Amino acid sequence: MTRTASPTMVSVYDGRECLGFVLSRGCRGFEAFRADEKSLGLFPNRRDAANAVSAGIPNTGMRADAHSSANQTSE
Repeated sequence: MTRTASPTMVSVYDGRECLGFVLSRGCRGFEAFRADEKSLGLFPNRRDAANAVSAGIPNTGMRADAHSSANQTSE
């Protein structure tokens, strides 16, 4: 059985308007960008990143250097 590779970039549209795009960052997760190429942050999966692009909401809970501690809470 042949497995196809996941795309490294996915564009997010609302009709004909490009809202932004999502880039795969490997083990770090997925980085969401607005159409003007401003980063919305890293997300644990492609769906969350695409939803952030659609909503235009940055991710403040996940840092590029903290992907492994994304599920930990601070006290």
